[in-house]
Amino acid sequence: MSKYFSYFPTTVHDLENENRKVALTNILRRFKIDSNLRNESMVFYNYQIQEGDRPDTIAEKYYGSPNYSWLVAHFNNITDIHRDFPLFGQNFDKYITGKYGSISTAQSTIHEYRIFCKHKDENGANTPSKKRVLVDGTVIAERVLVVDLATFNTTEAAYKYNATGVSKYDYEVELNENKRQIELLDVRYLSTIRDEVENILRNGV
Repeated sequence: MSKYFSYFPTTVHDLENENRKVALTNILRRFKIDSNLRNESMVFYNYQIQEGDRPDTIAEKYYGSPNYSWLVAHFNNITDIHRDFPLFGQNFDKYITGKYGSISTAQSTIHEYRIFCKHKDENGANTPSKKRVLVDGTVIAERVLVVDLATFNTTEAAYKYNATGVSKYDYEVELNENKRQIELLDVRYLSTIRDEVENILRNGV
């Protein structure tokens, strides 16, 4: 991150009101990338975070320098590595135990119910509309109705008979797995974004 902070402007400040002026880095300066690259899907590619990964190790691996960890974080809205990064193994178990008391409690407690909408299969039968991939590679996303626990417990609706309960544990696993999927800027556009960010931070434009 040291290279990142070199982009920030400096400001003169009297630290102790003794007319002793020092130059401080203005770390309060923020930026928003205006480049059209942000909206072009081909500029990014998917990466699945592995155990031991951090923004700086990912940057080292794909950009050749840990100094670009800010780039990994920026495009994936990572502000807190402890909260926004996935957990693995014992760290995940410790998180579950701390939040729910024990893993068994999390596994036996329902978080929500889900009902998969149905579609006609090749035989004309109604089947649950779960995620599937067609022969031509087209991905059809699952269509699911989520019913929170309070609504499920206070309604007599017939759909309840087709609902599948999702435990607190499975819900947390899904959230954790979703954090593993991030996007990395193609290295070909690294200098473009770097120059744009440097200009914004130094000049405010």
